[in-house]
Amino acid sequence: MLPFVSVIIPVRNERATLPRLLDQVLAQNYPPDRYEILVVDGHSTDGTADLVRRRFSDRAVPVRILDNPDPHLSAGRNAGLRVAHGEIVLFLNGHCAVPSRNLIEDSVALLQRTAAGCLCRPQPLLAPAATDAGEVIAQARASWLGRDLLECDPNHAGLINAVRGGATYRREVFERIGLFDESFDACEDQELNTRLHRAGITAFTDPRLTVHDQPRARAGQLFRDMVRQGRARLRLMSRYRGSFPAAWLAPLALLLLLPAVAFGWWLLPALAAAILTLPLAGFAAAVVVASIQLGTRFGAGYAWRAPRIFLSIWFGLGGGLLLEALRPTPCGGSLEYLAPRQDREEPEFAAASRRAA
Repeated sequence: MLPFVSVIIPVRNERATLPRLLDQVLAQNYPPDRYEILVVDGHSTDGTADLVRRRFSDRAVPVRILDNPDPHLSAGRNAGLRVAHGEIVLFLNGHCAVPSRNLIEDSVALLQRTAAGCLCRPQPLLAPAATDAGEVIAQARASWLGRDLLECDPNHAGLINAVRGGATYRREVFERIGLFDESFDACEDQELNTRLHRAGITAFTDPRLTVHDQPRARAGQLFRDMVRQGRARLRLMSRYRGSFPAAWLAPLALLLLLPAVAFGWWLLPALAAAILTLPLAGFAAAVVVASIQLGTRFGAGYAWRAPRIFLSIWFGLGGGLLLEALRPTPCGGSLEYLAPRQDREEPEFAAASRRAA
């Protein structure tokens, strides 16, 4: 019998994109009695939960709405895990898109073939953007100046460090290493995946597992996301020394150069101040070059919008790193561990199917 799969989707104010995602998950080529969908709502104010109840309550695959009193993704994922019945757990975001109807089938087959505990997947920003600015953000994030250093290679198939994008897990992983650390409001998946990697649990990736993420709609939203990521990244680097690239600190160095250059031109000889200014000038040149490249490929509108996007990425991350250094986030308490599966009730619809078989 095929393993039972729990698809967990933490959401908050995802009314515009969630129906498309649920339709894609419900259309998967996997027996409808062998998976469930758990939508964990973080107190949405746009009617997301009511929409799901009204449109998806009578499907062959059960779609359940769970309440998440904490809007953080980490808490939403944990809320879903505590009630999930699956031997395999697959996480999705409410604003992503699933291009393949075989995502669940391929995930199960890969886990069975490799005996891995975790699957990593590429998540390019290819889901339809909500605004024109979102399209620019997507292309800027995919460029050499805006790309994440730990981004999963979309063409690689095989063993991989789980830190690069673990998103599908065997249930026993959470029994062994614990749930997500809810003190993280960003990079909670990288924190969990670092524990997974250090525990010696094997991770695999495959291009067939690709899920398309949606870019932020505006530069301001992107900047706030980068600030949260910057804070979380410094916590990760402090907690797991040597597990993350030192290049993560480059945005902080760039940010600190701003006042240093200003004081340099005031206090230092002109030659020394000019030398101090070179890294900032180099970054400015990189922004211009990357923006022109985007404009050449996608149109002039990209060229004049891209600099703001690149500045939001770099100075958002730098600001988050600086804030965390000046005012560290309190550490979370002890981790919760998932109860063994045999201690949980099997879902009624799955048990009925098993008895019939």
